[in-house]
Amino acid sequence: MSPAALGRALREHRIRTVLNLRGPNPRERWYRDELRTTLESGATQVDVPLSSCVWMSRVQLRGLIRILEASEYPLIVHCAWGSERTGLTAAISELLRPGGTLESARGQLAIRYLYVPLGDGRIMGEFVEQYADWLRARGLAHDPVAFRRWAEEGYSPGNPSREAWPYDPTPLSVETRPGGPTQQVAGATPDPRRPSSARR
Repeated sequence: MSPAALGRALREHRIRTVLNLRGPNPRERWYRDELRTTLESGATQVDVPLSSCVWMSRVQLRGLIRILEASEYPLIVHCAWGSERTGLTAAISELLRPGGTLESARGQLAIRYLYVPLGDGRIMGEFVEQYADWLRARGLAHDPVAFRRWAEEGYSPGNPSREAWPYDPTPLSVETRPGGPTQQVAGATPDPRRPSSARR
């Protein structure tokens, strides 16, 4: 989406938050243009570095849930193609929504949204099925409380996982508000090359 098209969409739909799942990329022109357009439209940008081929860490999942619950709405979500990372985030939103179901979450990962459960992208669908298996094993029905409990106690990332990295070089999230400071949420695993006083 061009900066002009993004600006129109933000104004027409009165979007308050842009959730960018490609993470902060200040060296890339597309990112600088998007951030400028978002802020000029009066919206907040939240950058979350997710991968479509690596399982989220437990800390990442909890952080994403906090963002979805605390952000100002309406909210627009995007990644590179709008199918895998965006589909997973939309599925998580459904699982957090009162009245959302496993089927409505699965529906966010569908061919009509260009999601194909092949190759690396299959991780997105496996995430939802891991939660469904956890519910079944405990004789529970889905509701947002059960989903939050699973995210806190039951979620176990598959392989490959961000948790297997020796350290996490990227922040969990970066939030930039119009006229306000940029806020970074540090990852759970500190960079061993940094002195301890620099760890957050």
